[in-house]
Amino acid sequence: MTAGQREEIVLHGRRFLLTIEGPDSARRFSAYVQEISTGRMLTRNPVRGRSADDVRDRMQQVIHNLVGIERIQEEVLAVAAELAPGASVDLTEDAQAIRAELRGPWKLGVPFAVPRDELEEGLNVESLRPRIREHFRSHLRPP
Repeated sequence: MTAGQREEIVLHGRRFLLTIEGPDSARRFSAYVQEISTGRMLTRNPVRGRSADDVRDRMQQVIHNLVGIERIQEEVLAVAAELAPGASVDLTEDAQAIRAELRGPWKLGVPFAVPRDELEEGLNVESLRPRIREHFRSHLRPP
């Protein structure tokens, strides 16, 4: 892909529009990505790289990780609605893991966590909901 071009990327049935601009005066390229169905920008700031190919690869990683985090959130929300009605879910992330905790009348004694390595290697969504459900059953504290 050359600078100034657009490309459609499909991930887990969702369509994204990748736009690459550059190089700028510092010879850096910038990539922006928008979810086509909603028009929502996926990141607040552009992803930067030394070449169009570099920035494209980096943005694909960003898309993969953000969509994975959203899928984790969807699954946690579904289990929380089932087992902890009225609770809201807080999702946090750091270099090691994505963690889910509950707010409201229900609490988790231990936050549910998905190691970042698992997300980066390709999250197995089919196994996620049973894992979340088992974790909630083991650590859920009633109101």
